[in-house]
Amino acid sequence: MEIIITQWALDSYLELKAGKAFSDEEYWNEIRPDVLLLQKHPNDHKFTQGKFWSPAQDRNHKNISNGYKMKWHNKGDGKVQLRLTVGILDETCFLCEAYIKHDEKEDRRRLAKFKVYLELIRQGSYTVRGILI
Repeated sequence: MEIIITQWALDSYLELKAGKAFSDEEYWNEIRPDVLLLQKHPNDHKFTQGKFWSPAQDRNHKNISNGYKMKWHNKGDGKVQLRLTVGILDETCFLCEAYIKHDEKEDRRRLAKFKVYLELIRQGSYTVRGILI
């Protein structure tokens, strides 16, 4: 499966990296390899682990169509919870936005933005900044 890095994903990655939300070692040894597992989706055991992968849900706890979250815990010096929203449409993965989950309110706000990003992707209104292979 192809993995598209959107402008939103790149911007959020750069912001998190500048804020030292994760170390270079965590990125290269855990986060990036986990993201590359999307090439095998759903054929890797990590996609069955709710602490790592789950359907994205809106504020009414309804699954967002084609939307998922990757999750990492205790990253960086601040031991934060990282999230990456991923859209899967037509056998293509779209990396949408990475963020620190501070609380449920923040998570719901980010997921509302994610719904908008997915609609823009469906309309073809997004910018590709890279493809992971």
